[in-house]
Amino acid sequence: MTELVRILRLARNDFSYFFRTKWLMAILLSLHLSDMLIVFLVYNQMIIDMNYFSFFAPGVIVMGLFVAALDTGRRIWLAIREGVIQYYLSLPISTHGVVIAYLLAGGLAAIVYSTSLLLVTLVVLPAQAIWNLLVLIPFLFVLAVGLAGISASLAAIASTHGEYFFAYQQIVQVLLVTFSTVFYPLKFIASYLPSALVSIVSANPLSLAAEAMREYAFKGNPIQPFLLLNILLVSIPFAIVGALSYLAALRAIQMKGKL
Repeated sequence: MTELVRILRLARNDFSYFFRTKWLMAILLSLHLSDMLIVFLVYNQMIIDMNYFSFFAPGVIVMGLFVAALDTGRRIWLAIREGVIQYYLSLPISTHGVVIAYLLAGGLAAIVYSTSLLLVTLVVLPAQAIWNLLVLIPFLFVLAVGLAGISASLAAIASTHGEYFFAYQQIVQVLLVTFSTVFYPLKFIASYLPSALVSIVSANPLSLAAEAMREYAFKGNPIQPFLLLNILLVSIPFAIVGALSYLAALRAIQMKGKL
């Protein structure tokens, strides 16, 4: 059996674990769908200078991608805390393979989960360019792997203190979602925040993904390669940092037996 096959099998196992937690899936889906419903019934009537629902719905899809990718860290933390990771390290697979498997599984789980939100959205907000949407999916997968890398690094840092991990996760989630264009257009944000923060908001990977979803999939505008390139440029470093942090944690476990 080759290393690639072992990585894919481990990734499949972790991927299936995400969807075995049915209560978590139900809660996440209900929260995101209720966000869409509230916007459709209330906000869309309050904001008269734009169709806010058509703006916010793609943002909810990206938030779903983000939340599902962050769950990778929870699964890594549980694996370390419950001793499952020691079992994985005893298998004929390298530590690099374990890291890659978890990041791949996190990215795939995020794509599948966000796709479920996308399918619901398409019922009330038809996409204008399905082909553009299909082109975006590989770039969203890379973004999901990068976000999974962020969560993996948090799990590696806080693996000995569960409450710290969830606190770190919430801090990252609030910062990335708040300083993004998921909820509000960039021109509105620029009216209230300093230019330095506006630049951070525009470079936020969630902002880039949400804008790509709005412009290329739901509005049907021609795809601009530079925006897709920017998604890759901000996603890949996150994945690398997360992989290195998780790899360091695994090597510490190999040397000490635990963290």
